[in-house]
Amino acid sequence: MSEMPRWTLQRQVTAGVLLAIGLQSAGALVWSGRVAERLDQLEHANDRAGPLAERLARLEAEMRLARESLVRIERRMEE
Repeated sequence: MSEMPRWTLQRQVTAGVLLAIGLQSAGALVWSGRVAERLDQLEHANDRAGPLAERLARLEAEMRLARESLVRIERRMEE
């Protein structure tokens, strides 16, 4: 039987390979920059939404109390 040729690795790097690696690296850097900017925007929006969420929770509690009062008033009127 004939022997299989040994696998070898050439130490040459073509310009196409270098260009592909460069473009992929640039794309990764642009993508990570966009992700970081989007994260900053979301964090800023979250910081602004905190006080609004607290106010909304207070308003919901007040509305619940107003509904309960209205139910009590309606019951008294039915008696």
